[in-house]
Amino acid sequence: MKLAAIDIGSNSIKLVVVDAAASDSFAVITREKEFVRLGHQTLRRGHISRAAIDRAVECLQRFRSIAEARGAESIIATATASVREANNSSQFVREVEQKSGIKVEVLSGVEEARLIGLAASQSCSTAGATNLNLDIGGGSTEISVFRQGVPLALFSVDLGAIGLTEKFLKSDPPKAKELGDMRHQVQAAFERPARELRSATWQQATGTSGTILAFGAALRSRLESDLQRKHQPAQPSEFDISLGLLLRFNVGLASLPVAERKRLGGLSAQRSEIIIAGGQILEGAMRALRLNSLLTCEWALREGVIIDRLRELEAESRPPVSHFADPKMRSVHAVGRRFGYEEAHSLQVARLAEKIFDSLAPSEELTRHQRTLLSAAALLHDIGYHIAHGSHHKHALYLIKNSELTGFAEGERAVIANIARYHRGSSPKERHPDFAALNMADRDSVARLGAILRLADGLDRSHESRVRELECIVEGDMVQITVQSEVDCEKEMTEAERRRPLFEQAFNCNLFLNAKKCKVDSRMTTYGKS
Repeated sequence: MKLAAIDIGSNSIKLVVVDAAASDSFAVITREKEFVRLGHQTLRRGHISRAAIDRAVECLQRFRSIAEARGAESIIATATASVREANNSSQFVREVEQKSGIKVEVLSGVEEARLIGLAASQSCSTAGATNLNLDIGGGSTEISVFRQGVPLALFSVDLGAIGLTEKFLKSDPPKAKELGDMRHQVQAAFERPARELRSATWQQATGTSGTILAFGAALRSRLESDLQRKHQPAQPSEFDISLGLLLRFNVGLASLPVAERKRLGGLSAQRSEIIIAGGQILEGAMRALRLNSLLTCEWALREGVIIDRLRELEAESRPPVSHFADPKMRSVHAVGRRFGYEEAHSLQVARLAEKIFDSLAPSEELTRHQRTLLSAAALLHDIGYHIAHGSHHKHALYLIKNSELTGFAEGERAVIANIARYHRGSSPKERHPDFAALNMADRDSVARLGAILRLADGLDRSHESRVRELECIVEGDMVQITVQSEVDCEKEMTEAERRRPLFEQAFNCNLFLNAKKCKVDSRMTTYGKS
């Protein structure tokens, strides 16, 4: 299949179109890059200007035409720091979709780190080795540690080449005090990841994206000039950036005005404007993480998005794995533990919700991806108790929306949060701001998955996992759910019956609830419409 990925960055917007056989096997059909400079002024002011939105829309319209001309069946667009930090990010996303037809997912910093690290791990890491990857963007810097495609540590630091340039470098070339103030901020920003990675080990280090690739190209250009003078062959496209070489180059860069930096080999005119700040970030990161060198790697966010989407498509055809075997669900449990969730109850509700979902999936055309969102919401539906008992479903929505769920984009977090919010209380309504902010497809998912979760939560009303087994049979517009228990579950059945109307509304069905007491006797009690 052919897929396209678009990376909406702070400095440029990039497109890649691939022909994929599998997540670890795809060929690049075309690459495109355009300097839109979305982060200029945006990162400092916290607002995307009208002109910047128009430039981005025009670029994305062109990229969509290119992708479709190359036969792309799907276009996945992601936005990073400039959009993430802007106070009008929702307006940007809405306008892009309206004018270009491209839906943009705004990535959290940690999710950005995961996707970039995934690409670097697959393309530039030695088999079986642990790889640390550093990625310097216009608005943020991402650090990841991966082994065999699995993240071990992820960090996003609010330092970017554009943001630091606009904040500190007012003179051309910069004054010593400007450089000193910037270095101080860089040093402070890397203290936490350096501290948390102090005991970690890795066999190799890589660097991705524009700033690091620009340093690799500039340093390689200087080296190749020396080699040509010595009649030696040119070097491969990857370049090993040593800390010593970088330090000397940074000193030279800081003494040059931008006009002279533009004439340096390996640097584009646009990159030369922000390269000093990028070099200080790279130097500060290498010092903090004790890196003597790192290898440049051409794959980054776009390729990580492609790999991740292909993995999701491959997972659709496989049976679901246990929560603790799924990296996404492990991050969900980590959030649950942080807010003191009742694990036994959460697991029971998730188990019951998944059984109902699996029975409904064929007739309702529910996807594996929706199952994952439901499972996450089921595990976290009660974390609002961490704030207060009253309206804990609304508190759960807030906590989920503002938690770092590794592996989930911002839009997916919003869906999970809304599903959890409707496990009790009123049904979804357009006057609810968080529900109204969703697109129509996500609203439909929330209405249906929320109805399943509400029912499953009712079936563990006592929080004692009394329902041992559940069977759900779908026949036309009738759904019959039979639960088995070795103990009395009258409380559960009464609560499920109370929650039946939303389920019937969401699936346009008649729901019948039955309870069978196991071992002691096999008498059947029926609940529902007569």
